[in-house]
Amino acid sequence: MRRIQAVLAVLTGLFLAAPAGAATSQYSSIDIDDCTMMVEDEITNAAWFVCPSFGDHTVTVVEGDLRYYIEIDDQDREKMLSGQTLAPFNRLGKMLEWRLGRDGKAFATIVRYHTQPDSGDGTFHDGQVLVVSKIGAEACHVAYVDARANADANALARAAADEHAATFNCATDTVLRIGKPDRSLGE
Repeated sequence: MRRIQAVLAVLTGLFLAAPAGAATSQYSSIDIDDCTMMVEDEITNAAWFVCPSFGDHTVTVVEGDLRYYIEIDDQDREKMLSGQTLAPFNRLGKMLEWRLGRDGKAFATIVRYHTQPDSGDGTFHDGQVLVVSKIGAEACHVAYVDARANADANALARAAADEHAATFNCATDTVLRIGKPDRSLGE
């Protein structure tokens, strides 16, 4: 009996010692070749694509004005992330990372943007930014990680999602810059 109690005590301690964030990741493709074109507007040269997703979410990728936007809806067609992009000309990486809580529900996403910010002399350079977004009833960009300046950019982005997405106020908080800055955002 004491042995069972000791084992239960150890297991309970291990469970309680687990980090509160203990988030996991799932991935879905946002490669345009894996998506279905829904609308193409020849006047504005914009296009809307529906991409494979995680769970009951719908992911729409919009391309217009040499920039990409991501929209995420939940099963009730409520917008969870709507039309945010970066200022420099950009294109998306091929995968969308979903950060999931212990309940298995997505609370944030991470996507790689390949940017072409102006170098200041009329030329452009190649940049890469990991964008951490809060999704849900309140949705917005939470953090930017310059992937060219930080060798551990993916880990930094995951930590930013896990530590800041839940408490980030989209109406009042300023998007965080995580890690070493570089020129990928064009700032």
